[in-house]
This record gives sequence, structure tokens and C-alpha cells, in this order.
Amino acid sequence: MTRIQVWMLAAGALAMTEPFVEAGQVTARLIYATNTPSPGGDKSLQSAEPRLAKAFGWREYQLLSQTSSRLSEGEVRQLDLGRKLSLRVKLLKETKPTYFMRCQLLREDKELLQTSVTMSSGSAYFITGPECDNGQLLISVAIR
Repeated sequence: MTRIQVWMLAAGALAMTEPFVEAGQVTARLIYATNTPSPGGDKSLQSAEPRLAKAFGWREYQLLSQTSSRLSEGEVRQLDLGRKLSLRVKLLKETKPTYFMRCQLLREDKELLQTSVTMSSGSAYFITGPECDNGQLLISVAIR
């Protein structure tokens, strides 16, 4: 059985790597976490690494993909993360600065996880996947 967990983290875990975006824009990132040093490291996550390490326990983080989409209430967007993974997001209700969303994690169009989350603008939640190749896949979902 595949073990998937959902984590909520305070705003800013990954916010500093993202340029200004419109309100209601959701950003999903696929991140590979490992303890194996990579030459040069991933500069895009460098400032977030201490917070990620504290939350998840890995020493190195590499951004594999990132995708964003503007959401309006009632709309459904499917964000392709690569590696046969996608995230389907539906904005159920928006009362700024709070967003209530339904999220489905899909692999080859098969549902792995469905969850509903209430998020404040600038916050992020994480989905942690199974360990693989001496590391673990993390999916970050943030909204602004």
C-alpha cells in the first residue's frame, strides 16, 4: 500500500521563490527530497531548505517541476506535475484571504488521494509520497 500524507505549513515555506502572482492563483511543485548531496544543489529551494528539513527531515531538496493556474470559484484546473502525476484543484469557496479547495492527486488519471483544504492566502500544504530512490517525493500546493 502506498503511504501518502498531507502536511500544512505556515506561509513562506516556498513563497520566497515565487514572483508576485494574482490573488486566487494556485501553484503546485513536485520536489524530490534526499540525504544524498547533489553537486551545486538546487538554488530555487535554497532559502526554503532549513524549513523543509525541519518539517520533513531530509537534507537536500530538488525542484522537479512547477506549474501555476488562476482559479475562480467553482472552476476545476488540472495541474500537470510530470512523472505521470497531476493535481486536480477545484476552488469551492473564496472569502479573501481564505480559500476552500478540493484537491485530487492523480497518477495516470487514477486517483491516489482526495482531500479538502481550507487555506489562507500565502499558505502552503504538502503531500508526502512514498520513499523512492533513497529519497521521497513531496508536492507543495500554495495559493495567493
